Amino acid sequence: MPPSPAATCCPQVSTFAKPATQTVYFGYDDTTNQVANAGADEYWIPPTKAKSIPGNKEKRDGAAWVSVGKNEETEVRIAFAGHSGAACIGNVTFKSDNAAVADVNTSSVSGSNVPFKIKGKSAGECSIEVLCNGNTLGYIHVWCASPASIDIDVASVVTAHSRSASYVLADLESYINNVYRDFRLTVNLKDKGDIAVKDPASSYDSSRTNNIALDALVVPAAAKAKKPMTSPYRLLFYVSSGSHSGVLGRVPGGVGTGRSGYSFFDHDTNGAYNTMAHELGHCLDLSHPLHDTDGDEFPAWQRATLGGSNVIPADEWNLMGYKGPVSQRGANRIEVRYRQWKKVRRS
Repeated sequence: MPPSPAATCCPQVSTFAKPATQTVYFGYDDTTNQVANAGADEYWIPPTKAKSIPGNKEKRDGAAWVSVGKNEETEVRIAFAGHSGAACIGNVTFKSDNAAVADVNTSSVSGSNVPFKIKGKSAGECSIEVLCNGNTLGYIHVWCASPASIDIDVASVVTAHSRSASYVLADLESYINNVYRDFRLTVNLKDKGDIAVKDPASSYDSSRTNNIALDALVVPAAAKAKKPMTSPYRLLFYVSSGSHSGVLGRVPGGVGTGRSGYSFFDHDTNGAYNTMAHELGHCLDLSHPLHDTDGDEFPAWQRATLGGSNVIPADEWNLMGYKGPVSQRGANRIEVRYRQWKKVRRS
């Protein structure tokens, strides 16, 4: 859609925001490109300054990223500043720099803070530019991927030192899917119930070596109980019959190498669900912020602020970090970012 040469007035700037209701959008990331100085305006200082899309799409200018599935639609909210009356806003047009990847399904808007719909067409990235009378007012970046799904077996490992967990399969599946919708990834949980495994004198949750040993026994034990584990991934609860070990979760084989992720507690079901979502992230190749040694999950500026506690100040509640006590993580530790969208294993 070419900019209109007949525009008599234009807004000075356009910005985008996440809708309040998650059901209308997939992933939204306004942290990767967060402006360098707190309180600074995105795109413009002052509002009349000329604007253009930077060649580096991770430039710290405040532009948001949004994810969308191929042949799906996602929604953000568009806002305007300066001359933002309906007459001026009506002169605004939109342009994708790669319409084969994604394009705008909203042909025109008549007000500020209204729904703005983007349609995914093929896997890739593009930017949606907001124009008026040939001038750039703002833009949003789009990451598009084909929707994918994975099957996951879920079970409680019951031994002489562990008991059945109290998870509710539908609730656990809903929780994980609310997080992984950002990636355009759906999980299908297959409930295997209790899997009885004979363990040694001490419980399995004290070391990685014991975790690997347990992992090797679970599959044959499940098969013997006629509950074969055939899904590509496993999420297993190991709830100590005695006091909590202090270990919250683990992927025995390491990031990206194992099929299983464990939760070692059940005293906070919502927190346990969050631990499962976190451990699944490891199974699907995501690291803690502190351990993103090759820098392919977080931009360099963000990792430069990282503390030893796996908390990035500009992204405190990232799914793969360690912000806050367990009781707070279920509701808060759910954010994921553009590079994590790209990194996660989708099969």
